[in-house]
Amino acid sequence: MSYQLIKKGAKLPAVGIIQKLLNRTGATLDVDGDFGSKTKTAVQKFQNERGLMPDGDVGKITYPRLVAGEDRMLIVDLVDIFDPDLKDREARDVLKVGGIAISISGMSNGVEQAVHDIVQIVPNGSVFLLRVHGHGASGMAGISEGTGGEGYGHGSSINYANWDYVGPIITRLRPIFGPYGCIEFMHCETGSGPLGRQLLSNIANTVGVPATAALRVQYGGGKSTFTFEGPTYTALPGGRSLKSWCQSIPNFAEMSVP
Repeated sequence: MSYQLIKKGAKLPAVGIIQKLLNRTGATLDVDGDFGSKTKTAVQKFQNERGLMPDGDVGKITYPRLVAGEDRMLIVDLVDIFDPDLKDREARDVLKVGGIAISISGMSNGVEQAVHDIVQIVPNGSVFLLRVHGHGASGMAGISEGTGGEGYGHGSSINYANWDYVGPIITRLRPIFGPYGCIEFMHCETGSGPLGRQLLSNIANTVGVPATAALRVQYGGGKSTFTFEGPTYTALPGGRSLKSWCQSIPNFAEMSVP
């Protein structure tokens, strides 16, 4: 199954979910979305108790163990394969671990096609993370461009300039997300600057889940397919703080995770 690689220093909605998953196994973490020393120690304890390498990271081996028994933690990757490098790296990486990689190319109807494909494949209420891979710039996430250019003319990207067109399309993603739903844009610099913050705010309020994007260049491939390279910006629905959102999501039922 696909996974998300999360390490100490990350500040993400997904960290809050990891903290709640750890708490159901006996940890007593403050659920704030900030992967600090206490969270790392809790991860290492979880790993030690299950004979896993206690590196303190939640990744390929630890993530599936943490989410065992939960049916609302599906990860879906949308990959712009108009750039062959993205096809050969990100899409390949996701498929290699048994993940769901939905490919979109320049010979498609861009955002419209991507949303159609996702809602046709993914059961409603099942998605924890929709991770989108492509080229980007401040306030722009390419969907079927293969470049970092800004495709204002049609829906080949999600950006501040074409929001009136793509916003209603993106709204159709809302039902696929479960109570822990998040969106992450793995594009270069999409979350940077005022345009990036506005775009992510638009997405979070339209879809009803946190939207996160990178502030810097992302090189991708390998482990980087599953994690951000450097700092991020997250917009929360309704302008909430990260901590308040993390504490508002449902607790997981207590159980002994194998």
